[in-house]
Amino acid sequence: MSLPTLSAVKIQLQNGVALITDYNAQLINCPKPLICAVNGPCAGYGMSTLALFDIVYSVPQAYFFVPFVKWGLIAEGGSSISFVATMGYQKAAWLILTGERIGAVELENAGLISKILPEEDFLQSVLAKAELMAQSPPETLEINKEIIRAPMRQALLDANDRECEMLRRQMAGEESKVALRAFAEEQEKKKRARSTPKL
Repeated sequence: MSLPTLSAVKIQLQNGVALITDYNAQLINCPKPLICAVNGPCAGYGMSTLALFDIVYSVPQAYFFVPFVKWGLIAEGGSSISFVATMGYQKAAWLILTGERIGAVELENAGLISKILPEEDFLQSVLAKAELMAQSPPETLEINKEIIRAPMRQALLDANDRECEMLRRQMAGEESKVALRAFAEEQEKKKRARSTPKL
């Protein structure tokens, strides 16, 4: 089996970033309420897009982190603006620049999680809340979402475009390749350590 050419890899990267750009824009422009349910670890893109949802539920033991800098990548999902708007500059900078983990309770206190629900019957609880909201008059629900999303929409779309363009450039650079290679090697070591029988 032959490896893909460098030009083929570059095309794949460009296509991947284009998909992310479009998907984020769809989340930002979606007229219907978006609900996110987090029932375990939430890393990278999963966490960076949380603020694009209208309501975020989480189990208490979930933890969150955005290791973009460690991987030689760029914050995405509109997080360069949504994290600051939601949690303030200092908390946003700490999360993005250090990649450290933050727990669900602390993230709820910071404003990125709407509500923590018990782990037991978590999904059923979230679905019940969604069904209750769906009983509201649909046009009124969408209008209310529009009036609270409208002030941030263009800023989020601009941040999304800016982040994805910087991500495209960063992924083509050597720094990103070295960091991602180091991450892959670290993961392989952890995998081998887990599979090695203990004496």
